[in-house]
Amino acid sequence: FAAETRRLFAAFDGPMMRAARPALPALAARVLSDPRLIPPLLPGRTLARWLAGRFSDPRLAQLFGRYATYVGGSPLAAPAVLALIWQSEARGVWRVEGGMHRLAQALAALALRAGVRLCLGTGAARIETAGGRAAAVVTEAGERLPALAVVHAGDPRALALGLLGPGVTRAVRPAAHAPRSLSAYVWSFAARASGPPLAHHTVFFDADPRAEFDDLARGRAPRAPTLYLCAEDRGTGRPLPAGAERFEIILNAPPLSAGPLEDTETCRLRTFPVLARSGLAFDPLPDGRGLTTPADFAALFPGSDGSLYGRSPHGLLAPFARPTARSRVPGLYLAGGGAHPGAGIPMATLSGRHAAAAILQDRASTSRFRPTAMPGGISTASPTTGAARSR
Repeated sequence: FAAETRRLFAAFDGPMMRAARPALPALAARVLSDPRLIPPLLPGRTLARWLAGRFSDPRLAQLFGRYATYVGGSPLAAPAVLALIWQSEARGVWRVEGGMHRLAQALAALALRAGVRLCLGTGAARIETAGGRAAAVVTEAGERLPALAVVHAGDPRALALGLLGPGVTRAVRPAAHAPRSLSAYVWSFAARASGPPLAHHTVFFDADPRAEFDDLARGRAPRAPTLYLCAEDRGTGRPLPAGAERFEIILNAPPLSAGPLEDTETCRLRTFPVLARSGLAFDPLPDGRGLTTPADFAALFPGSDGSLYGRSPHGLLAPFARPTARSRVPGLYLAGGGAHPGAGIPMATLSGRHAAAAILQDRASTSRFRPTAMPGGISTASPTTGAARSR
């Protein structure tokens, strides 16, 4: 399994994950050059099915199947190629010193030094177009910001729904934002913990690996969920706080439109008694203010339907359906977890690099005097400046 996933990772890392635009021909050529890559790429070969043929212990198949949820999918429907996510994580899991918000602060500091004006706490009401191009952003406060380029880092579905105006609804194809990936219920709280030792990341698996994803496929919150717990103050190389520690617990959920919401008490009963059966207890238990639901995520990220990973990863060609940096509206570019290469801090950061590169390339290509397609030519006078240029 390790050898197979190592080959998959090597084959997909360059032409798929790091490329600004996934190169299907290059990827196909790479696969055909190594027939050992073909089995997990066969149509209909789901991650769960492939893992079942690799491990005699179903618990190991359940463990590695969990990586489908890293991109908002189910191992019962996600393609087997997603097993390569394990190879990425096996190379090391990194954390941001001081908390994830420090990354945003560092980027903001770099931007300010470059002369950027940050309009914090200001919503965007619409993106204006002129001559078929993105031309300005109008804030909720009514300020109009003219622009040669606009980057939309929200969910691409918001554009299609018209939440940023009628001029950009065609920016992404319908297949680029639907169907939707998973959402979640997330507990965030501080408490004293007692019981088994916890790593920075600990996963409490339900005994039945299929039940959770069957429920999710039916549009309901799992009755017996697997619980992911992040002990934020552990694994840092520093002593634990003298009092309460910081914790986050995630339960997978369908997107908001797929089914009814669970109430806070039901969600609590599906979380903390399960952990207590494993010997883990918290004092105090969080109240409802510590719970973020799919509805809360939908409000935080307009147009997302509460989905945390953009488009669903189900289907062999799903990665190629995700929108890339260039939208279908000239001058409008996409970044963030809903764009290629996907959700998560590393992927979203790569998407920002892709958007920046696309803007620079497009600005360079708008020069009036483009380089000739072939060397040589006849030198003639320019009708506007009198200077000689190749023709």
